[in-house]
Amino acid sequence: MKLEDHLHQSKFSDGFQKLHLHILVVARQLDLLARRILQPHGITPPQYNVLRILRGQDGAPIAVQSLAARMVDPSSNTSRIVDKLVDKGWADRQVCPTDRRRADVRITDSGLAVLAKLDRPMQTLGTDTMIGLSPDHATDLNAALSKVLNNTDNLLDPQS
Repeated sequence: MKLEDHLHQSKFSDGFQKLHLHILVVARQLDLLARRILQPHGITPPQYNVLRILRGQDGAPIAVQSLAARMVDPSSNTSRIVDKLVDKGWADRQVCPTDRRRADVRITDSGLAVLAKLDRPMQTLGTDTMIGLSPDHATDLNAALSKVLNNTDNLLDPQS
């Protein structure tokens, strides 16, 4: 289905407006597809994101504040997400011995097991949504989106 059909709109002010809307619609659909995979496992996309970051730490603790900086959606309430992961037994939180204001978080064996169940379906989602794109298309699209990301970073930077 074309973007025009999704939005019930046939005209755009220019190609950049159409691209902007295209990115927003595709991002929303990717989020909905991920939620379909994650929901039966009792996990939300932000919780999944935090668990993946924790797994990437290879057992080393990470501060909640550092977790937030690495998240896809850093505006999420990271402390609340960590609370839910701790309640489910998928993460462990310890007060930092050198700074009592800081909490360090680690993934548990249960958290690793949940991710292990989700690795294949999430990888398949990524592959299935990219059918029809060649490696060169992926490279070109990544390069173009990197420019958009850099532009948005510059616009969000308070110094600019």
